[in-house]
Amino acid sequence: MSRRDSSDLFPDDGLDPEVEAELAQAFGADVDSGGEPTGNDEFDDIDDDVDDAWGFFRRHLPRVPRISVPRISVPRISVPRISGRGVLGRRSEPNAPATVAVKRTTATKNVDGRTRVVITDDTAAPAKVSGQARFRERRIAARRAEGRRRLRIAVIVGSVVGVIVVALILLASPILSIRTIDVEGVVYADPERVGEVVASLRGDAILTADLRGAERALEEIPWVREARVSMHLPRRVSVQIDERQPIAFYRAVDGFNRVIDLEGRVLDVIEGDLVDFPPIQGTGPNLSAGDVVEQPFLGAAQLINALPRELRQRLVSMAISPDGEVSFLLTDDVTVLFGRPDRFQDKLVALLNEIKRQGSRSYSVIDVSTGEASVR
Repeated sequence: MSRRDSSDLFPDDGLDPEVEAELAQAFGADVDSGGEPTGNDEFDDIDDDVDDAWGFFRRHLPRVPRISVPRISVPRISVPRISGRGVLGRRSEPNAPATVAVKRTTATKNVDGRTRVVITDDTAAPAKVSGQARFRERRIAARRAEGRRRLRIAVIVGSVVGVIVVALILLASPILSIRTIDVEGVVYADPERVGEVVASLRGDAILTADLRGAERALEEIPWVREARVSMHLPRRVSVQIDERQPIAFYRAVDGFNRVIDLEGRVLDVIEGDLVDFPPIQGTGPNLSAGDVVEQPFLGAAQLINALPRELRQRLVSMAISPDGEVSFLLTDDVTVLFGRPDRFQDKLVALLNEIKRQGSRSYSVIDVSTGEASVR
């Protein structure tokens, strides 16, 4: 750089003389007392002059006010970890890669009086799941499923055992033992045999008592047609007996009378005669109670049951001839020859028509053995 006049460096632009003197000194120019540069010195080193000028300007130029940047706080962004089930409850695929949670950190630094915001993103790429890891996860899931299955089995078995224990306690408790037994329907049945069956039930646990066995034992009594035994918690049992209906009796070879019902069953063996039922005259077989008599005594019992009401009311007795024919005696000393105990409807219709036709006339025998009525 050539030597330049101080007037070229510092033109008269209205600067403060003191400022001009310092500028002239900074650039190596002599300034007289009037403030003008003398122009006797040269610039020896341009770089030094520039540095001096820059220092001058830094001292005299107005300072720019520092701008403070407010601290910015960036909220942390967290992504929920997804495991087992996907978003909205949908189950993720078993072979899908595991999702790594997103982590962001925020920091502030002061550099040269300035505030800097530093955001660090720690998001990691999803790690690939190896075949060994998948096999381990499946094995753990299988073990957990097996454990749950065993737990369910244990709960079921425990419940069953608990019920059994409670049932055994109740069965052994005297609270549920049979204390009261009500018996209804006994008229002709042997009270001693009925009492034996009832006594076998008393004191037993009501939940385990053999009620069906008691019914069978009662039905073995000849007079009993059907027996019903029912329990009423906590301690009562009721016995309902339906007896067979006697219809007649006959005298056997041994001299004792056998009471029979419509089916010919021997209900009882007695010594005396019955007044409520008609006798069947003739010598019958020696049967025990519970046995069933055969023809013709069975036919005679069935004929008694088939008689119309007006004839049954007039019936005095039945008779069996040695050849097995049946006859019966009505009031007014009227004998009816019935013949073989068969064709009940035809013979009884003929008998009723003949009685009506005879009216008040006197007759002693009506024969319907052939199916046609005749009077003698």
